[in-house]
Order: sequence, then structure tokens, then C-alpha cells
Amino acid sequence: MRKHFFRSLVVILCVLFACTACQSPTNAKETKPATKVDLEIVYKKNQICYSIMTQGSNTTLYTFNAAAQPIFDLNGKSATATDLEPGMLVSLEYDGYILETYPAQFSGVSSIRVTGVDANSVEFLGSLISGMFPSATPEEVARWEITFSGDDFLSEKEKRALEYKIQEEWTDANVFVDPDETRTKRTGHIKIDVQKGEDNTVQLTIRVDSVVQDPAERKMTVLLSDGKWTMGH
Repeated sequence: MRKHFFRSLVVILCVLFACTACQSPTNAKETKPATKVDLEIVYKKNQICYSIMTQGSNTTLYTFNAAAQPIFDLNGKSATATDLEPGMLVSLEYDGYILETYPAQFSGVSSIRVTGVDANSVEFLGSLISGMFPSATPEEVARWEITFSGDDFLSEKEKRALEYKIQEEWTDANVFVDPDETRTKRTGHIKIDVQKGEDNTVQLTIRVDSVVQDPAERKMTVLLSDGKWTMGH
């Protein structure tokens, strides 16, 4: 009886040893290196940052959620999502995956580092246009065309961001910036003339023709100072 007991004990110990040997150590988990990308924040909604890539000709609009992320300012000091502003250049670390939504969304963000400051052109111009955008319905104006003349104010990447921003703020509005083909039937026109002056000043003329209302026009001088556009004096 005792011999049978010891024999059973040996078998059990052998099985346990074999199972332990097959298990991988818990500290041997492989971690995938983070992917880095350089971005410019073009506008911000709550803690969601809308951005474009600073390198290359890719005009895709991207988003990332800055909430509860490790964020560092230009001096390497800890910052928060509220410190991020349109026009900031950032280096973003993420898990290498981009969600196929529109705008495209970075997955698994692990850190955000501010690397510089550029002009907040999309945010600033978008707010000016929104302030003049008429309350026409899609049945009245099926399509909006925003066109530029004069000097450059937005890059091609920024123009695509402006399209999305206006459509976000004016639900159901079909907005096209510098479209390849123009239409006249049930089409509203927003024409922006840009004339660069001295000392980082720009003369902007924004004319809105909604088809269903009298045209509205606004002329203003704007100033670029410390990476921000402001109304000039």
C-alpha cells in the first residue's frame, strides 16, 4: 500500500514538473517598439487633436486623443491635453496601427512631445468663415465651394483639413476647397483673397454668396505673431 502511494506521488510530481517546464516565463513577454510620426495640430475639439503629417505630400487628416497621455512641452516638462494648441508641432508615439476611419485615427498612443510651433492657419481661418457662414439648408444650397486668390495662405494639406472642419461645424454641408470642377446650380461660393503685407501682416477679404441671401463681404488685416494669427489693428 505504501509502495503504491509513493509510486503515485512520483508520477504526480513528474507531471507537475513537465507542466512547469512547458510554461513560458511571465517576464518573457515581447513588446513591440513604438512607432513615431511628426505631426502638426491644425485644430482641436475638446481633447481630440486633428493633425496633418509635416513630412511628405500626404494630405490625409489624422486624429489622436490626447486625454490621459504622457505629454511633454518644448522644454521637456510634463504637460496636459489642455496645453496642446492648433499650430503646435508634435512627435507622436503609437503602436504602429492606424484605424481606417475618416479622419484616420492613430491607435495605442503612448506619448506626445511638442517639438515646435507653426501658424494656426486652419483654426483661425475656419473661425472667420464660420462667423460668416449663412444659415442656408442643404435643400437651398447643396454644395459650398471655398476658393482662394492672391497669395498662399493654406497648404494643400491644410485645405483638406479646412474642408472637414467646416463640414463638422455645419452639419450636412458639402464643402469643397479649391475643387477641380466648379458648379453653379444650388452652389454657394466663399471666395478668399489673400494679400501679404509687411511685418507678417496679411489683408484678407472674405466674400460669401449663398445664392439665397444677399452677398456678404468682410475685409480685415491679420497678423502672425509668435506662431498665432490674430486680428491686426
